[in-house]
Amino acid sequence: MPSCRNCGTGVKDSDNFCPTCATPQNDEASRRLNEYIDKRARGLGGGGHGPDGLRRRLQYAVGYVALVAGLTTLTAGAGVFFLLAGLVVLPPVQSLAETQLGRPLGDRPTAAAAGALFVAGTAAFVFV
Repeated sequence: MPSCRNCGTGVKDSDNFCPTCATPQNDEASRRLNEYIDKRARGLGGGGHGPDGLRRRLQYAVGYVALVAGLTTLTAGAGVFFLLAGLVVLPPVQSLAETQLGRPLGDRPTAAAAGALFVAGTAAFVFV
């Protein structure tokens, strides 16, 4: 009976993966596992790595900061603008809007809308 490449546990000749540590036991299993991992990483926007993953993280950060600013300044009247700016930027809201419109919105229109709302909120906070 052969042993696992990684942990030494006994494995059957027909096992593609170790039952203890899940290490691939042959080249075909390794190739299939790598393909699966690559496919999942591409489907998740690189898993948070690369330009798309960084952009998505930045969208969440800006969206949450705007939402907190909106909740903080809600009584001043400016909070509504900050809340809307935060919602426009968040990826789930953007994805929902794209689904409803049937086409992608793009980064520039989203950033322009959020920027305009943020400027309006700042103006309302300063001048009102």
